[in-house]
Amino acid sequence: MAQHFTDTEWREIEAHLDAALAQNPEAYGLPERRDGSVILMSWNIRKFGAVADRDGLKKSAGATRMIERIAAQADLLAIQEQQEKTGALEALITALGGSHNVIYSDVTGRSPGYKGMSERFAFLYREDRVRLGHLASDLSYDRTAIAANMNEALKASFDTSVPGQDDPGYLEQLMNWVQNTTRLMGSQFSKFVQFIRSPYLVEFVIGGPDGQYEFYAVNAHLVSGKKNEREQEFFALLEWLLHDSRKTVGERRKIILIMGDLNMDFDSSNADRRIGIENYVTGINAKRRLDAKVNFPFLDGSFNTNARRTQTYDHIAWLADDTRLPRGRHNGLAGTLGLDQFNYGMFDFVQLFTEAGPGRLPDGTPDYNRFAHDLSDHMPIWVRLPRPASDQTRFTT
Repeated sequence: MAQHFTDTEWREIEAHLDAALAQNPEAYGLPERRDGSVILMSWNIRKFGAVADRDGLKKSAGATRMIERIAAQADLLAIQEQQEKTGALEALITALGGSHNVIYSDVTGRSPGYKGMSERFAFLYREDRVRLGHLASDLSYDRTAIAANMNEALKASFDTSVPGQDDPGYLEQLMNWVQNTTRLMGSQFSKFVQFIRSPYLVEFVIGGPDGQYEFYAVNAHLVSGKKNEREQEFFALLEWLLHDSRKTVGERRKIILIMGDLNMDFDSSNADRRIGIENYVTGINAKRRLDAKVNFPFLDGSFNTNARRTQTYDHIAWLADDTRLPRGRHNGLAGTLGLDQFNYGMFDFVQLFTEAGPGRLPDGTPDYNRFAHDLSDHMPIWVRLPRPASDQTRFTT
């Protein structure tokens, strides 16, 4: 059974956080809620599902209190690893009070009778700040595209698995390939065919003194498999959204907001990833004459979002043609424009647990086993935007 803090240790952690927040309202990167701005948050809460099973609570009472405390700071929270059972989510809504509501997807990532990497995608939102729009949908490829992708994948598999006809083992390997390929369950192709877990898009509207933001929020948890699989799913998602942006961003003036665990580790550094994304987007925009501008701010900050603080897996990013949202060149201005203006960050609960004491090993390093299963192995990230107003900062240069 996974370890966790005792309730006494959780109380010690909570007291330490209270004291830190009294000195700094955003200690450890926990965002402060303010009247003039909204907090958009994304968090992979590890195996967030039932409240309890026959072995007892799935998450300790202290972990549940910490989840409630973090979620209370968000106006819109995208949750990944929401399990099929939603008891913990429903309990969270009740604990947060009557102004909160939720919308979540059906289970994705599995087929009837087969095991898979299944989960739901959930959006928790404050109805006094965020209004649910008209659209909610999975993102997927149509049958024609899937067939084309499958054909490409089969050809690539054939080319790498079957030798030329002049090879003495040709017929045997050809038969082995045919037999293995027709048993599609569990097959691993070298080409992208379809998302393992279909991302979930929901429309939200955030109003303010002057105008509103109209978001198409996309909640995603991309594949965590091989390096090339991660890369293929990420760029497939980005291309899908860029292709849709001609109508969504260009004609309807919506903002596409990506919120999720994108499992991006296909390059050695965030700087390399950013350059790769910029080059990819520039190429597509030039080819298809798209106007959407893409910004992945967490590739510019020093944020390692997994609990072991080695990778920037989690992202809040946007595709927009709206001067109220910064472009990549403006990310350095985060936190400098005023309390309610653009900012972004991460609640570093690993640092909190280590400095509070219970989460620290004798050598001073974090004791991941005490919290990675009970709370999460990902840290929550957030973006602050001003509520729409005529005097808010415009990012025009």
